[in-house]
Amino acid sequence: MTGDVTAVRAELMATGNRLLAAGQAHFEADRPDAAWRLWREVDEINARYRALLPEVTVARCPHTGEPVRWPIDIWGLDGWYWSYARKISRQPKPVPGSWLAMTGAMRLVEPVEHNPDVVVPGPGVPFVLPRLLGLPGVRAVVAEVPVGPHTGWAISYFGPMPSDVPLVDLWGTNNYPVFPHRWSAYRLRTAELDFDLTHWLGTGALQWLDGDTLRTGACPFADLPGERRIAMVWNGKVAYRDDAPVM
Repeated sequence: MTGDVTAVRAELMATGNRLLAAGQAHFEADRPDAAWRLWREVDEINARYRALLPEVTVARCPHTGEPVRWPIDIWGLDGWYWSYARKISRQPKPVPGSWLAMTGAMRLVEPVEHNPDVVVPGPGVPFVLPRLLGLPGVRAVVAEVPVGPHTGWAISYFGPMPSDVPLVDLWGTNNYPVFPHRWSAYRLRTAELDFDLTHWLGTGALQWLDGDTLRTGACPFADLPGERRIAMVWNGKVAYRDDAPVM
């Protein structure tokens, strides 16, 4: 993106974080009217930030080839898009009818950017969820998504909507959309993750995105070294845990 966009983003975030903190101070001092005045300004800043998010190709439907483009903050984990419990995002353009879920992983480069909120970017290497990928007709696509200095991977699932199996929280947040108008939640747990992508690539249930092209077979994202627990980032510090936090 252009330098102008990154500068606007930085200014919006600096102002928004300052107003949020000032509003919280007013609220804790029993001045709710002053707090809400500032927070209404934050709402306007959030809308401007939301509009800046670029649409990134994170998958193609394995059944139809339709692209899935998702608005993501690719500039860094300090962005509000990555705030786990206070995510500022916008809905993607209509996704293929077979789209089910998108989770993700990220290889972090330290020092990690400061975000006033908790950030949960996933494990350090890509994975699949056998409880979803093992369902009849379900297939997955993994795509590399750079985020600032970090290497992220979006893992998207496609197929018939399961009637009795929950999906999974959207990458980086604590809930997931059930289109068109519902939300639910199912947080990641390390015990459910399968990092053996080679096996799933061999079955044909997993494919990968090479630029905008859907590929089968040998994948550069398989068998990578890295942390196989879930990262939690707060105030620029990284901790690893066996499940995503409840927030």
